Amino acid sequence: MPIRVRAQRAQMFQSFDSLRGFREIIKQTERIIVPKRELSNDDLELLDRTVHQVQPGMVIKVIYYDKGQYVQFKGKVAKLDLENKKIQIVKKTLDLNDIVEMDIE
Repeated sequence: MPIRVRAQRAQMFQSFDSLRGFREIIKQTERIIVPKRELSNDDLELLDRTVHQVQPGMVIKVIYYDKGQYVQFKGKVAKLDLENKKIQIVKKTLDLNDIVEMDIE
């Protein structure tokens, strides 16, 4: 059986998701966009002290603001660039201004 015929035949037996686009729309409507909160001076001071204790290789947990929602992420610090206000945790680079909470594990 030629390869092209086999590929067409295999495609007939693949699962069909008739609601694929509908499911994406439902997912988007379930997401509630929240405004970024302003941190108090005490919160900013605590966050600043914690950031200055962080060293590459440490495991940290952060909560950061991303596209209208707050996300919690945990991992090993790869880089910390205080001058450009960036932190790299595993392969994810975050802006320090988006972080609202940080804990050293």
